[in-house]
Amino acid sequence: MGRPRIEWSDAQLLAIMNGIAAIDRDFPRDNARFLDGLIAEVRAISGRVFGATTYSRLLRDVAPQVGVQRHPSAPTVQQAILRAQALAPMAPQGSAENRPVDLELMRQALAPVVREALAPWYASQRERGNGHAGGAAPDRGDANAMAQKPLLQAALEDAHARIRRLEQDNAQLHRELGEAHAARDLAGKHVNRLLGELHASIERAGVGATTLAQTATQLAGTERFLKMQNDAVRLQASGEADALRAQNGQLRERIDHLLLEVDQYRRTLSTRPPGSR
Repeated sequence: MGRPRIEWSDAQLLAIMNGIAAIDRDFPRDNARFLDGLIAEVRAISGRVFGATTYSRLLRDVAPQVGVQRHPSAPTVQQAILRAQALAPMAPQGSAENRPVDLELMRQALAPVVREALAPWYASQRERGNGHAGGAAPDRGDANAMAQKPLLQAALEDAHARIRRLEQDNAQLHRELGEAHAARDLAGKHVNRLLGELHASIERAGVGATTLAQTATQLAGTERFLKMQNDAVRLQASGEADALRAQNGQLRERIDHLLLEVDQYRRTLSTRPPGSR
């Protein structure tokens, strides 16, 4: 079984139409803020937050009557409803004791209720004034006033109920504000601690970088010294190799010379007579 369709009174529809026109003038291109204002206006008039279908129907059927053409998407409407519920959640009964009341929010919420409640009384006063001016019996106006008395009483009771709900909402907002302040302080301490640790890490990293730079400088000096030593050893080895090659050449020449002498001596010995040896 579906939910019953919401029925608006003439006074509520008129207030909603005026609110839509005013909000459209304030936010001609911002659908999000327009929807926030519309939901706040309907909440002030009806005392509750409705579903997305209700606001879409108001934009489709009521807004064009005041020359407003708005077609926000369903996700945009739903996000505005969630924002309204988050900003003004309903608090449990009896939690608003000794809490200050948001007078501006109360005034916005009660203005249409008071207008609607006093409208019959104004009408009866006008009828009584017209009756006296036209010579009619004054009892007719009194009878109308008595007939409207239950309506006035119901409207006042509804206004008191809305005041209580607004006080509960205000108390919840103050609690959430206190929690937000506490969370902010904790976050600030945590951030300060993290910043201190970060500065310490940077300082340690700076000291480590200085040590690494000094070590790199020392290694570069050692590398240059070893290179110079290597060059010196290479030059010495090259010189010694050249000297050995020169000595080797000299030894070969002496060996060749000795071989020639030995060969000459053999030939000499071979040419002598046998008796002379």
